[in-house]
Amino acid sequence: MIILVTGARTGVGRALAEHFLDQGHQVVGCSRRPSSLDHPAYRHHEVDITDGKALRSMFREVRREFGHLDALVNNAGTSTMNHFMMTPEKVARDVFDLNFFAVLNCCREATKLLQKSPGPTSAILNVSTVAVPWALDGQLVYSASKSAVEQLTRVMSKELADFRIRVNGIGLPPVSTVLTRTLPAGLVDTLVARQAIKRMCTMPDVLGPVDFLISQQAGFVTGETLFLGGVT
Repeated sequence: MIILVTGARTGVGRALAEHFLDQGHQVVGCSRRPSSLDHPAYRHHEVDITDGKALRSMFREVRREFGHLDALVNNAGTSTMNHFMMTPEKVARDVFDLNFFAVLNCCREATKLLQKSPGPTSAILNVSTVAVPWALDGQLVYSASKSAVEQLTRVMSKELADFRIRVNGIGLPPVSTVLTRTLPAGLVDTLVARQAIKRMCTMPDVLGPVDFLISQQAGFVTGETLFLGGVT
């Protein structure tokens, strides 16, 4: 498979890219800064995906090199933790630019390549968060942007069904990465306590569901967002 992963430089995106490479897939990654991931089957694009012109240029390069895509994983995102009254409008718009509008534009450009996939179906997987169903205070802008992505997933799954493109989402709780280890321990413990499975989510917990949702084993699954850990 040829898989494009946004936000592939660090964290979950980096782990997904490495996992796909280990499985023998061709991986295209992107981020705003250079990547240290060095693999013969990996191509990295240094691009700000909120820049429409730069985004379209990246997809043109992908088309020239590979001709098609089999899967797109919209992983890139950002968050802000603050009371909405203390969140400047620019901050809110910046969050939506990356978390929603960049996802929408990536899907638009990727669709042109996904419909050329030789497989029975191709796949878009959008990364969401348990902050949506939990409606966490202090995360209004972040959870609203991801809620928009979940609605995008539902509607887009219908609009792309005739193109043999499945669109699903995965809702992540806090995942044990270098980034989450910088969060206050009390905050992480509080979030984990809300899960039905009361332990920290690890990358192996994420990899299985991701593999399933982009594979032909999920060829009859579309429009769904799968939340990990048990949303209670």
